[in-house]
Amino acid sequence: MSALVEAPEPHRLSIDEYHRLIASGGLDEDARVELIDGHIVDMSPKTPQHENAVSWLIDWLIGRLDQTRWQMRVSAPLTIGSSEPEPDIAIVERAAPTLEHPSRAPLVIEVALTSKDRDLRAKPALYAKAVAEYWVVDLERRRVVVHGDPADGAYNTIRDVVAGEELRACPVDLGAVPVASLFAAALPAA
Repeated sequence: MSALVEAPEPHRLSIDEYHRLIASGGLDEDARVELIDGHIVDMSPKTPQHENAVSWLIDWLIGRLDQTRWQMRVSAPLTIGSSEPEPDIAIVERAAPTLEHPSRAPLVIEVALTSKDRDLRAKPALYAKAVAEYWVVDLERRRVVVHGDPADGAYNTIRDVVAGEELRACPVDLGAVPVASLFAAALPAA
């Protein structure tokens, strides 16, 4: 007679354990991973469309961002509880105190094609703990999903913005984002 054995809960890494693993060379420096809720998860590969969208956003943001108050971080970690996601773009306060990485941001932008499920399902609850506004640029459906008004680990407002509609970053005054131009740059006609 065999006894059923339950698999134990996987070990969740703390931020310190994750940093020690990186510092010791336990992760290849080219590994595309991020720490989500204590778990090391693979990041999706970057497609040309993804890179086109990120490049367009960087170019657009650079001219509009108040450099004395805000700093743009590209593919750089944020430390949020037991997670260190690496959003495509994060706007952080220049004067914000940091331990290893910033722990708060008024605006985070993820560009999603192959990562859409994680960006729309898992990351909102994570970002709602420390990010005032979270955008998911959904390349497949040509929309920007705007998450705002965080409270109690969730965003109270979620809306889709498509070409022709106005998109503004509420916590950071940038003016209106030309959504149609963003998608034209990311998904040029063949």
